[in-house]
Amino acid sequence: MTTNRGRKDVIRDRMAATGESYNVAARNLKAMKDMGQTREAVLVQRWRPADSLDVPCPCGGTCEPGEKCDHCHARHLHVKRYPGSVTDVETWADRYECTGCPSSYTLTVQLTGRPWGVAETVIQGGSAEPVVRVRVFPGVVHPLLRPEAPEED
Repeated sequence: MTTNRGRKDVIRDRMAATGESYNVAARNLKAMKDMGQTREAVLVQRWRPADSLDVPCPCGGTCEPGEKCDHCHARHLHVKRYPGSVTDVETWADRYECTGCPSSYTLTVQLTGRPWGVAETVIQGGSAEPVVRVRVFPGVVHPLLRPEAPEED
């Protein structure tokens, strides 16, 4: 069996399992090609915040919780991480919430080697202008980018 035939069989199996068209199944398979990165991105985004500032943050040690609130003088706790850019796949946004009042803030962090998707430069438009197109890894929730809609055959 050739590599190409094997790839087509994998795409057809995915089509049967998910109901996707051939093109969508092939694109999603390409996006999930490196499952290690996909799994890592989901783990970077999805974790439970620590109950107190006495224990290390479960986000992986890249945050700095504990800053004093300007309103109530309580401490801020790291509660969420999500993709922080529409084109730079290694930029994440960390959200901190006050433990004493509804105050919160967001910091942008660069997590090298921990992308949330794949960025590709494609030629688009009549002027053949290069454009960066981003595909978010399956399982990662991006606040500004919608998941790709399934294509109709």
